[in-house]
Amino acid sequence: MKTNTRINRTGSENIMDHSIDDFSGKGRQFSGGEGKGVQMKKWKPFTDFVLNKLVKKAEIINGEALLPSNGRPVIAIAAHGPGVAWMPLAALVGKYFIDNGYGDIVGGMYPHKILFLIPGLKGFYKRVLGTPTDVNTVDAIVDLLKNNEIGVTGTAPEGANCLLSFDEYVAPFRSKGMIAAAIKADTNICLMAHQGAEDWTKRINLPFGWTVPLTTGLRGFNITLPPYKKIARYTVLCKRYQPSITAADLENKSKREARLLLNLEIEKIRAEMNLMTDEVKELMRKKTVQLRLAKPQRQRPRQSIMHQLHNQIFPEDAAYL
Repeated sequence: MKTNTRINRTGSENIMDHSIDDFSGKGRQFSGGEGKGVQMKKWKPFTDFVLNKLVKKAEIINGEALLPSNGRPVIAIAAHGPGVAWMPLAALVGKYFIDNGYGDIVGGMYPHKILFLIPGLKGFYKRVLGTPTDVNTVDAIVDLLKNNEIGVTGTAPEGANCLLSFDEYVAPFRSKGMIAAAIKADTNICLMAHQGAEDWTKRINLPFGWTVPLTTGLRGFNITLPPYKKIARYTVLCKRYQPSITAADLENKSKREARLLLNLEIEKIRAEMNLMTDEVKELMRKKTVQLRLAKPQRQRPRQSIMHQLHNQIFPEDAAYL
């Protein structure tokens, strides 16, 4: 399995113009604790399993956008995709940090709490993927980030909507707390879009492109069941996002006013992530075309013989060579 960590600085992709801080050994000042995240290098068992067993080729574009800069941690807002389409993305994030010398940074991810009902899975997330299981409120996450107890965290805010199929790839957000925490803590925000793992899911949609009335584009539902076959290619695109509001804008606001401001920002983020998904689809389409054109065309034996006979009977005129 070949994994590329490519930084693309051309075209319409976002260029991260933030300087990457030294972080006193690339992240060692972040000090997590039990239930408050783990060092990214501890993701390696998960990273190795996913990228070796489930993906043939994978790449992360503009991965620098994930790294803490300007003394601030990063919150990654990732597209969930149907079912477990997010899984190679999490593995690529871990590999990117480890490969670039940031394995000591403390990180963690916030899955849907329903997963913790599966015996043993809560402990796995806590030990391996750094889920801050002891942090249950937005304010607690804000404190964790402001105190530099964690360097990178994130979530896929579509949540349980990954079980449903919508007219846009990035479904409406169900979990909005992490976005609120990012703004309140004035962290860096990295948006992440991906493509490649859709073959793991069977989508059952209404015919003719119909959607369910009185919904935000609901078309059907997704069925994602193991075993998962090894996918050919998986691509992740990262972009830094600058919100239009800051922590200061939310101060002294009523709950209603703060909620309305955040909802506007959340819709902007979802729209941007859907545009990014279109960009990833186009990048993968172009790559597929390039690979197809570069692949030698095999001639059938009969075609090869006929071609040789034609050249012998009607040789090319040397005057035109």
